[in-house]
Amino acid sequence: MAVSVTLPALGESVTEGTVTRWLKAEGEHVEADEPLLEVSTDKVDTEIPSPASGTLSSIKVAEDETVEVGAELAVIDDGASPPQAGEGSGAPAEAPAQAEAPAPEPQAAPAQPQAQPEPQAQPEPEPAQAQAPQQAAPSGGAAEGTDVVLPALGESVTEGTVTRWLKSVGEEVEADEPLLEVSTDKVDTEIPAPASGTLLEIVVGEDETAEVGAKLAVIGAAGAAPAQAPAPAQPEPQAQPEPQAEAPAPAPAPEPKPEP
Repeated sequence: MAVSVTLPALGESVTEGTVTRWLKAEGEHVEADEPLLEVSTDKVDTEIPSPASGTLSSIKVAEDETVEVGAELAVIDDGASPPQAGEGSGAPAEAPAQAEAPAPEPQAAPAQPQAQPEPQAQPEPEPAQAQAPQQAAPSGGAAEGTDVVLPALGESVTEGTVTRWLKSVGEEVEADEPLLEVSTDKVDTEIPAPASGTLLEIVVGEDETAEVGAKLAVIGAAGAAPAQAPAPAQPEPQAQPEPQAEAPAPAPAPEPKPEP
């Protein structure tokens, strides 16, 4: 799978940059977040890191050439993508297996309704417990996806502060689309999404500081997002017994009259 290396936004008013030096040549192997090239703008001179591990298959912009923000600089052949596709295909297979595990529990439920004549409030919490394993099963796949890391935004820059997230968890994002804003002691810039997909998790919140190379968020398939828990069923009101009418008191017997 080919991964594009694009020129990120290196400031609010920066619209273009000049490639001053390539640190890697075509055909060389690069690691994720390893410095790939040096770029100069009217505000800052910085290194652009590799968005993924693989082989630098093509250089699109030569040294001393100027391009606009968002332009493609190079292409990296990610050789590790086929195994990741296989792992992704295995994840749905595990999810049904976990969902089938709680299936025997509803079979034991009919034995519990026999105790309903006494207190009917006891069977209600048990279905809620049976739903808990089914809700926890999809959350295991939310951790799989493409990590969004804080790139090196200057030679002496070691950390940055997340000032604003432009996307929320669950939203769809496109590759190279601005994802969040980061502030350092040298530049305020936007970090683009390294791949297309759904924003599954935000690791570093707003106003939090992270080091260069730290994971900021996770982007993956939409099916990996955790499902919402169903609302518990409300108990039906029990009918109160009607009051029984009291029997009328017997009438007093007549007294016998005395004989003359």
